[in-house]
Amino acid sequence: MLRVDPRLQKRYLWLGVGLIWWGLIAVLSLVSSPYISMPGHTDKLYHAAGYTVLMGWWLQLFPQPQARLLLAAVFILFGAGIEVLQSFHPLRHFDVLDMLANSTGVLFAWMLGKTSFDQLLYRLETALFGS
Repeated sequence: MLRVDPRLQKRYLWLGVGLIWWGLIAVLSLVSSPYISMPGHTDKLYHAAGYTVLMGWWLQLFPQPQARLLLAAVFILFGAGIEVLQSFHPLRHFDVLDMLANSTGVLFAWMLGKTSFDQLLYRLETALFGS
């Protein structure tokens, strides 16, 4: 069963921030702007960073191993789905390298979750709001 980390007192705040970040990634991935232009494959760094933050945020909310596995699958499929949707946009295109960068970000966060990084949100909450 998925349960938010019981140590987090502001769990609805953190869930809301996570949903906003997830939505922001979806919107930025599906809209186009003539002002955004990145040379070469530098956009892959943004893809990886965005999905690292996304997965990193959510894995702190759900510390159970099975929840983390589910989150990784959901975010990898989400990244692939966004690429499929981009193929229908006249100014966007399907890019397997973007899917790879998204998945790399998810897996990088997964690895960070095995370090003290996965205590970051709890430490932030304690610093901001006390224990």
